[in-house]
Amino acid sequence: MTIKDLVKSLNEQLYKHRLILGIILLYSLIALSLMAPMASSNIIVSINDTPSHVGYIAQARTAIIEGQFPLRVAPAEDNGWRYPGFQFYSQLPYFIGGWFYKLVTPTNPYEAYKLVIILALIIGGLYIYRLSFQFTQSRVAGILAGVAYMSAPYFLNNIHARGAFTEAIAQGILPIVIYYVIQCYLTGKRRYLILSAISWFCLGITHIITFVYGTLFLALLALVVVIQTRKTDFTWSRLIPPLQGYGLGWLLGFYFLAPVVFISPYLSIRKQIKVINPFGTNTYTPLANLLAPTSLPAEPSQTGLAATYGLHPAVGWILLGAWGVVMYYYYCSPSLPPKLQQSRPYMIGLLWVFMVALFLTWSPIDIWSILPRQLWVTQFTFRFLTHVMWAGALLTAYATVLIFRRRLDRRHLIIGILVIVLASRPWLPAPRGTLTVDKLIEEPLFRYSGALDYLYRTPIRTLYGNAQLPLLHPDWIPGYSTWNTFVNRPLLLEAELPYPAWEEDEKPVLFIEGEVALENIANTATLEVHIDGQVIGSFPLISRQLKGEVPFPQRPPSPNDFGLKFVVNGATRDGQPLNIRVNRLSFEGMSPKHTVIPVSQTQDQCQQQGISTLCEITVTEEAQVVQLPILYYPDMLKVWIDGQRSQRPFAVNHHDYNLTGLTLEPGTHNIRVTFHGLAWANWISGLAWLGFIAMIIMPKLPNFKPSRRETPD
Repeated sequence: MTIKDLVKSLNEQLYKHRLILGIILLYSLIALSLMAPMASSNIIVSINDTPSHVGYIAQARTAIIEGQFPLRVAPAEDNGWRYPGFQFYSQLPYFIGGWFYKLVTPTNPYEAYKLVIILALIIGGLYIYRLSFQFTQSRVAGILAGVAYMSAPYFLNNIHARGAFTEAIAQGILPIVIYYVIQCYLTGKRRYLILSAISWFCLGITHIITFVYGTLFLALLALVVVIQTRKTDFTWSRLIPPLQGYGLGWLLGFYFLAPVVFISPYLSIRKQIKVINPFGTNTYTPLANLLAPTSLPAEPSQTGLAATYGLHPAVGWILLGAWGVVMYYYYCSPSLPPKLQQSRPYMIGLLWVFMVALFLTWSPIDIWSILPRQLWVTQFTFRFLTHVMWAGALLTAYATVLIFRRRLDRRHLIIGILVIVLASRPWLPAPRGTLTVDKLIEEPLFRYSGALDYLYRTPIRTLYGNAQLPLLHPDWIPGYSTWNTFVNRPLLLEAELPYPAWEEDEKPVLFIEGEVALENIANTATLEVHIDGQVIGSFPLISRQLKGEVPFPQRPPSPNDFGLKFVVNGATRDGQPLNIRVNRLSFEGMSPKHTVIPVSQTQDQCQQQGISTLCEITVTEEAQVVQLPILYYPDMLKVWIDGQRSQRPFAVNHHDYNLTGLTLEPGTHNIRVTFHGLAWANWISGLAWLGFIAMIIMPKLPNFKPSRRETPD
């Protein structure tokens, strides 16, 4: 084929697909305009979590270079101890962003971050258009629905106010899921089942909350459609393809979803979810603000700004007006236009989804107390606005056809786009930030946002010598206000923390070293050490440097555990508890089987090679437990000792981290450790992917003949 023939063929394809390409171009321009607060390539918008997500993308690139597939651990986070943020939080957005950073924007992770968001905006709008056109048979109405979805206030809140990167990407994926679920239901075709499974898989490994509630609200839509069509156009067999696609999506993503289900109950963030009732967050979403025509904070303040700058959750009058128009025509108009009759059940279902999602967002009644705690995963009621968005955008298409009937043309399209985009303008906040891209590249860390949420923090079960003691209660909940507590390790005063008892043949001695804010002591003060309410030692606080030791009784006060508490006798100048930063809080005098070679020594004897950590460590008679510079997660680590697979890793505390420990015989040992997730879940996903690939290629094989029940695509 000559170049002339290639050019001719290309021109023919462009002409054939000119409409969809034109829509993609239009949505690309709108997406670019909606990203205006992030126009700078050098200064990162330093609102909420945005810098953390850019750091995630930078670390995703490093993980890709290491050879991680799929992404599981963030290489640089938490002292480089292989923090599995990707395994428990999200994978797909960072995987795409990491590749963009590697191949498209190799010097700027912020540009890669923005490209992923722009892609989500375009795809979300495009699939809302496709579904809207199918429902209304109007391209103008479909295009306007896509624009309404892209410019919805909560979409812009997630991008610009919250910096909720993965949730924003999930909002781009959700319309794909909805589109292919409905195609599965309507046609039952193999290709739609395959695409539905892929879309569910992508949503599941992007944002768990959107995945869970997307499932529930799609089920609500399906319920209404089934009720409306049960006597005319419904058979139970029509539900099989959508359910197959959903189930297959679960199996494909089981390597990610299974740890979220089975390991997350022991992670820090799950403690937060269990105790924070979403009803308490409805202060962000009073009804007046949800219905407001402009962006306003929920509560007055001295600056006129919300606690989170720009976070003003609202429905938006475009979506609200669409719901009102459809409600009016459905209940007050004698008939619907002929083109809407066939999709009438979906219109009714969308009205229900919109109303239920809006009610849950507003939450005037504490229904959460009677719902399963698993549903508290939503955390904030404003997250239901995602489902107000897609239902409202599709209702926008219905409303456009109901108002203008057959008179829709390009003039309506142009004016409609201008009205919708201008109506979204108040939710584009003025950019704020001082963090430069170069500074972030130097230290691409998550810091307070996400660096602690997925730590495995169970109570310690064995008291180890040389291991730094935890300072926080096992039920400690991560959050912005407690980040300093975790990282700077202040000694908690007047709080009794539980620790396991030592064995009778051990003679523990507590060593403490720290820094005292001496200038805050009013006169004189002493630090007392209490065990189960009894004072066993004290130190005068007369120097900025605190250093001392306290012998413990030969026998533990109880066979199970004891309470350790520190009390300061003396007043402070500001009336607040005295700040003592702990540099060392550990025991000596433990038996060799309970004495560790601490991570401060093993860190220099380990190096990263691809996805594995390799260590060469010499064990002595005095300390037989090796504390590796790797965060511990049960059943998720592969460990080889001197070339032999070991099943013996366990948790050893280092301050408030749980690091991986191994009990070894004296001598020099070569150790290799790899984080691989849950093996059984990986096998399930692997087999599902093999079956999925076979499902794709089998119809293409020369000798394959489809069954009579199936029409070849």
